[in-house]
Amino acid sequence: RVTGELDRLTAQATTPDRLISVTVGSRGLIRDVDIRPAALRHYRAEQLSVSIVELAQRADAELCEQRERLLRSVSEMRPGYADVRRDGYDGRTRADEVRR
Repeated sequence: RVTGELDRLTAQATTPDRLISVTVGSRGLIRDVDIRPAALRHYRAEQLSVSIVELAQRADAELCEQRERLLRSVSEMRPGYADVRRDGYDGRTRADEVRR
């Protein structure tokens, strides 16, 4: 379950003017780069390149924070008796069921 949640994590970083955004996937690889047409008029090629790299780094940092929060929440969970028994027995007895 945790592995699936980790695999679905994504993070996005956007320039303040919202002309460029970069999305990274769970492995930190760039999944999408969105460059608005106005960005091509506003940024020179070198600025555009630097912005994309910086956005990818920011998105990756956010992704690391998400991953840490998820893993911290999982590590704080305490397993129940049924979680550690292979047969799924939860520790209740017949008398417990009658009392309900």
